[in-house]
Amino acid sequence: MNIGVDVDGVLLNTPEFMRKYGERFFRRAPANPDAYDVEDMFHASKRQAFFFRMRWFFPYYCRKYPPYPQADKVYDSLLKNGHKIYQITSRREITSRTLMGYLSRRFLNNWLQKNGFYPHDLFYCDEESVVWYELMHCLENQVDVVIDDNPVTAGVLASNGIQVLLYDAPYNQNLEGDRITRVKNWNDISEILCKEEKIS
Repeated sequence: MNIGVDVDGVLLNTPEFMRKYGERFFRRAPANPDAYDVEDMFHASKRQAFFFRMRWFFPYYCRKYPPYPQADKVYDSLLKNGHKIYQITSRREITSRTLMGYLSRRFLNNWLQKNGFYPHDLFYCDEESVVWYELMHCLENQVDVVIDDNPVTAGVLASNGIQVLLYDAPYNQNLEGDRITRVKNWNDISEILCKEEKIS
């Protein structure tokens, strides 16, 4: 089985990170705790969000923030059982040809290796066109199932025939549909993929 795996919100608890460290940085409770990004969550300006990323996102989240419980064990088990994992991410600055882009890619690669994630291949997606980049990578690599938290991306992938395991998050509660299965944790993912393996 070919499996596509997102990074932020799937390997890491991004919503929790934004709430916890956003409160420290902005010194206030989130205006919209269910928002997808820190700007909307704290009604922050682009400038404020930039300084938040400089303070917490790049030095801490990208380098030291721990993965979800059991993510590394399930991931490793899938690889050992012969599945191919394609890591797909649209992380901030990841496709930029600047110093920040270089650091973003390096931090991600180092974090993956440090935490025991060794994908078959790693794809970076432009933030502005992430949905179509991810769909393209999945179709080109004959990906059977994708684990993602972004409701827009998940909806487009499912509508194009790709099975989606939707990692539960406050901002994707309204998404339902054929080929979309909501998961709460990596144990859920393991159980579902094991069943799929037996069926196939």
